[in-house]
Amino acid sequence: MSAHRRAAATVAALTTVLTGCASAEPPASTPPPWAWEMPQCVVYEPADYAAPEHRRSAIIHDGSLVVEQVEEYEAGWGPRAVEDIRAVVRDCARYEAEEFLEQHRVVETGFAGDESLLVETVRLVPPQAETWYAAVVRYGDRVITLRGSKLGPVATQCLVSDDEATCPAGQA
Repeated sequence: MSAHRRAAATVAALTTVLTGCASAEPPASTPPPWAWEMPQCVVYEPADYAAPEHRRSAIIHDGSLVVEQVEEYEAGWGPRAVEDIRAVVRDCARYEAEEFLEQHRVVETGFAGDESLLVETVRLVPPQAETWYAAVVRYGDRVITLRGSKLGPVATQCLVSDDEATCPAGQA
């Protein structure tokens, strides 16, 4: 199967999975915030990340297991959006907010689409820590961010992976 057909099949499969567990929010006059805004991070400055201003559309599908945000960018801005995501994860790798300490890091790349990242987030809220994962997948100028609060890294990655050997049907 060609890479293009595999990517199309992956997007179709992901849409099928999400349709079963999520419903689209009604269209809003204002698009949802950029999927990677981190206003509680003291070094986060929206002006440092140009990609959000070049979104053509953004839709959130919110389900019980996963939240998916699909962002369409102006021509040529998809790769820049992933660069900006890498930058915000790096810039806000560790920060303290009023009630918690949060850490972010890219733990895997290159598993789906034209470009992909698996980002681990650990929030330390005394007396416990919570860990969740986000998969970012770029297909041209479309960037999909999928977050699962109850999913581990393998399941999160498998929801969007192009690799049938690593993520056989039913793995996620």
